[in-house]
Amino acid sequence: MSVLQARRGAGRRIGGDVGVVGWSPCDPCCHFSRIALGLLICGANPWKQPQVDSGWFLSPPDPRGILPSNQSCLSQGSPGDLGLAHRQSACDGVVQVRRDGEWGHLCNQEWTLAEASVVCRQLGCGCAVGAPKYVPLPGEVARPWLHNVSCRGHESSLWECSLGAWSQSACPHEWVVVVLCANGTFQEIRLVKGHSPCAGLPEIRNVNGVDRLCGLHTEEATVFCQELGCGPALQAPCQGVDIVRKYMVCRGTEPTIRNCRLNNNLRSGCDLQLDAEVVCSEARLVGGEHPCAGHLEVGRGLTWGTVCLTDLDLPTAHVVCRELQCGLVISVVHGTLFGQGSGPVWTEASHCLGNESLLFHCQSEPRHQCTHDQDLGLRCSGEFQPVNGGSSSCGGRVELQVQGSWAPLCAWHWDLADTTVLCHQLNCGNAVATPPGGHFGEGGAPLWPDVFHCVGTELYLWNCPVSTLGAQACAPGNSASALCSECRRS
Repeated sequence: MSVLQARRGAGRRIGGDVGVVGWSPCDPCCHFSRIALGLLICGANPWKQPQVDSGWFLSPPDPRGILPSNQSCLSQGSPGDLGLAHRQSACDGVVQVRRDGEWGHLCNQEWTLAEASVVCRQLGCGCAVGAPKYVPLPGEVARPWLHNVSCRGHESSLWECSLGAWSQSACPHEWVVVVLCANGTFQEIRLVKGHSPCAGLPEIRNVNGVDRLCGLHTEEATVFCQELGCGPALQAPCQGVDIVRKYMVCRGTEPTIRNCRLNNNLRSGCDLQLDAEVVCSEARLVGGEHPCAGHLEVGRGLTWGTVCLTDLDLPTAHVVCRELQCGLVISVVHGTLFGQGSGPVWTEASHCLGNESLLFHCQSEPRHQCTHDQDLGLRCSGEFQPVNGGSSSCGGRVELQVQGSWAPLCAWHWDLADTTVLCHQLNCGNAVATPPGGHFGEGGAPLWPDVFHCVGTELYLWNCPVSTLGAQACAPGNSASALCSECRRS
């Protein structure tokens, strides 16, 4: 069996948040209560910095029990004291507790926004915005003190939670806990030395240092771009790196990089040969029935806005579709067909010659002012190419590719005229037949709803009018098929 496949890019943003069922970390109860905390000491610390051992700030614990100099906030109360180490600001870092004059780590196998929110609240740092795993420096030794704290999320201080056990028994590094609070300044990931916040060398910041990420594949770049709020990944640093040499391994569907698997043995540095730029798209199509249709949003920094319908010409629209790996423009339409736009409406628009690979390479010019009622929408074609699934690449099931995922076209309205255009486009001669739906198998993905209405004389499928079927219009397994006169071996 052979498969005829067509490539289509994507511009849909995927994201997600972690929360606590039945409770929001930004409820009014999250605000700092001085009465609940007792005494809070903040500000400059005059105490001398103790000697550092293996990257940890306390070694050995200060016998006087005073707060180390890389901390500036300390909540004092019973039965212990609370502070943060390895801080980028007073409101993010590794959670430390002190009892009987001795500091140590809070060690939790399960650490969620519920516990992190209580810590942030107790330190007067607003709501918790993250509870990531700690990534140790080479040679670091955990110094456990309090184990397995469990909170409901509404407590005023950590000491109102179930505290588990005070013990100096062993604590795996991955159980050392970190809080990132709303009043902090910590930024976990970024792209540096690029032309915009959505392009550059990828870095992940842990609370004890910054790591350059090497040997990323498309999957890792995809997660990076999504978490930054940029468009889809257009360029990944290195596709030839063995998985064993990768610092981070992602599937591409994770909501954040912290959900990927990290190889701490490769944390120490980058091979410069593997150190390359990640480029995320600064354009996306939103609200369409598939990722190659929707109202156009353009990124300025990390802010997304729409474009006026009158401010985009055909060459510029072709560049947008090309950047999104969506082929060429099928039609420029009213953006309200894809729902109401959001964010600003840009008064500057790009003007392209049509041969640019990225919208960023085009000139920017002042344009009209308009409202979201005049947003611009696009339908792009997709890039068609044969992918051999049998002895010939000129006959088989017709499929589209969206960012690496293949899905068959629906056979409804797929006829000999459509097959003729596809065969010509693929240099496979003339159309011989259009077998019935499912003739070459069902394929392993849901059917795409695009329907082409070709006359048969068009040079490419994207020159044909296109419409979209409803979600229930195509029966499962009714995939389009095509047979061409040429029989090219692949």
